[in-house]
Amino acid sequence: MTWVDRTSVSRSSTECLQPARRQWSLTIGVLASLSFLIACAGCSRTREQSRTPATLRIGVGGLSVDAPDAGLRQLVGGLSEEALVVPSDDGRLQPWLAEGWMTAPDGLSVTVKLRRNAKFHDGTPVTSEIVTQILRNDLPRVLGPAFEDVEQINARDPFLVRIDLRRASPFVLEALESLIQKPGARAIGTGPFIPASTSTTVEIYANPDYYLGRPAIDRVTFTPFATVRTAWAELLRGNIDMLHEVNIDALDSLAASNDVKLFSYPRHYQYMIVFGPRAAGLQSDEVRRELSAAIDRSEIVREALNGHGVASTGPVPPGHWALEKAAPKLDANPTLAKKLAARHLAFTCLVPADSVYERVALVVKRQLAAVSVDMRVQELPQEQLVAMEGHKDFDAILADIVTGPTLFRSYRHFHSKMQARPRPLTSQHIDAALDRIRHAASDDEYRAAVTAFQQAMVDEPVALFLAWGERARAVNRRFEVVAPKDRDILNTLRLWRPVAPQQVAASRN
Repeated sequence: MTWVDRTSVSRSSTECLQPARRQWSLTIGVLASLSFLIACAGCSRTREQSRTPATLRIGVGGLSVDAPDAGLRQLVGGLSEEALVVPSDDGRLQPWLAEGWMTAPDGLSVTVKLRRNAKFHDGTPVTSEIVTQILRNDLPRVLGPAFEDVEQINARDPFLVRIDLRRASPFVLEALESLIQKPGARAIGTGPFIPASTSTTVEIYANPDYYLGRPAIDRVTFTPFATVRTAWAELLRGNIDMLHEVNIDALDSLAASNDVKLFSYPRHYQYMIVFGPRAAGLQSDEVRRELSAAIDRSEIVREALNGHGVASTGPVPPGHWALEKAAPKLDANPTLAKKLAARHLAFTCLVPADSVYERVALVVKRQLAAVSVDMRVQELPQEQLVAMEGHKDFDAILADIVTGPTLFRSYRHFHSKMQARPRPLTSQHIDAALDRIRHAASDDEYRAAVTAFQQAMVDEPVALFLAWGERARAVNRRFEVVAPKDRDILNTLRLWRPVAPQQVAASRN
């Protein structure tokens, strides 16, 4: 067995222990240097105390303030809590709060090694005993029926957690990207920022004991706005420092600003039209194949998304490591789509009240009208959409749904035994393909199962897959942003730094 791990960027020299006889030989040198180190520490404390605390003001438009698992709470959780592993854009996993993991040759156990210097925000060390308790509580909910593959979860020593499996299951490892919270009445994470415990506004503060180093930004405030457009105006006035999400309509205007920098990255959500389980005329696989064949996805990206997206080829992200070039893909087929003309099909598609959703819906409406399908577009506030989803009282809903970068996320949405919102149509063919991925014992088996999943969606499309979107964030030049290519800049917020006024002025020229 080989450990999958990564080199910590905060590795301390104390992690490499020296033999005892060498420790004694270094004693004199250490004592001689002690006064110098104390003096330097005093200087550092003086500089830290004299530094003006840095505050980043983030404006958030159109997000729920009170939803427990979405909106502002989800945003704050992503900055204050961490997962054992995180997925790369290609679907491969990387250690994060875990230092690494090891899978047994037969695939029937996964041993997770925890970082020895990680702590919860209350100072409690992250130990295998606590993580074992968290996983025993959370994995049944996260994995759903796939938790049947887990036999037991045990702490092996203070920093090793072993998950024993009844069957090899890559989804168990992929599910470890769920955020870790210390058990208790109040959510306590391990991340670089700590949420304010008592406040009338949403705020987070730098974690002074973060194992990768204290963030340079001391405080982050979140101000909710009714719309993204309102938040955008406040950014241009200088009343906030960052716009959490830039509407496509504002990209060109903000790009021309000397005070703001834009950072775009591909999202792991894709726009799709999900068919309701009671929609008359849409229950036939043949009809849905013809509807899918009528969609020109490149046109949707070009016209509705202003080029800020990637045309869908199916449920699997186009850059996923297991998606073979020869795998079946959804594409326009005018010959097949012409069969719709004789069906006189009409249905209503519910659309969130947002300009981007509206444009996507109108492009699809026009394309379907060309083959004599009447798709009526009905815009609704988010609250009404959620209510109709719950009652399954809809023909179709346009939504952007997370189905990447891991295939476990697709499993959570499309498998009939999972509780997804909005609830898609179900298919035994699709369930079988997802279960093949779930129990793949090698990379080759995983690739073959992904190909089968794509084929199942081509044969029995439970949704119209349209396009993967992009997200953009805008930040005032008063902050130096660490921006990895094609990744969300919020993932590096702990590394951002305030910029001196003279440097800001120079960057504008």
